[in-house]
Amino acid sequence: MNGVRAVASLTQKRTEGVQVYPFVCYQDDVKVIPDNRHSYKAYFSTIESLVKTVDMSIKGDMVQFDSSQIRDLPAGIYRLEIWEIVDDVIHGIYPSDRPLKFTVKENAMDLPEGTVSSLTLDEFEKRFNNIAKNIQSGGSVESPKFSVGKTETVSSDQPASVEMLTKDDGTIQINFKIPKGEDGKTYRPYIADDGYWHVREEIKEEN
Repeated sequence: MNGVRAVASLTQKRTEGVQVYPFVCYQDDVKVIPDNRHSYKAYFSTIESLVKTVDMSIKGDMVQFDSSQIRDLPAGIYRLEIWEIVDDVIHGIYPSDRPLKFTVKENAMDLPEGTVSSLTLDEFEKRFNNIAKNIQSGGSVESPKFSVGKTETVSSDQPASVEMLTKDDGTIQINFKIPKGEDGKTYRPYIADDGYWHVREEIKEEN
């Protein structure tokens, strides 16, 4: 069975970039010495989906990432696993019996009154990476058309998230999940004059 020991506390303030998170990996209680021929990645997920993947470096008998690599993670509690990959094949996942818990705490600019900033969206990244590759190879690309879909309010301890769905006609529908404010109010995303996504209190119309 694979085990892992976190050397530092797995907590950081959102957007901070000054901490290092080293880990010692074990197989059947025997320390695993990292091999520089292998690659090591940290996977951050929620109960719903993968949120972010970062490359880890080797430091002596430990593998580590730093907080500058995850400054764009929204505030919330994440499941964390460390993957060891050999020749594009998963060699080991640490730990075997559970995910680690990694906490990103809110800063002064976070919900409910701040900006929804730096949402980590793997689907967006893949989509625009494909567009960039097409342009670099001399291909032509038609700009995707976006539409706002549904906005769902989730509990205040969950991170903000965005789901991107490509429809049959080629348009991309964006669905939002916005944490409920601690005061019980709900919020909706909108694009302000500055061109960035913000949130504001949802005002319900009376019948």
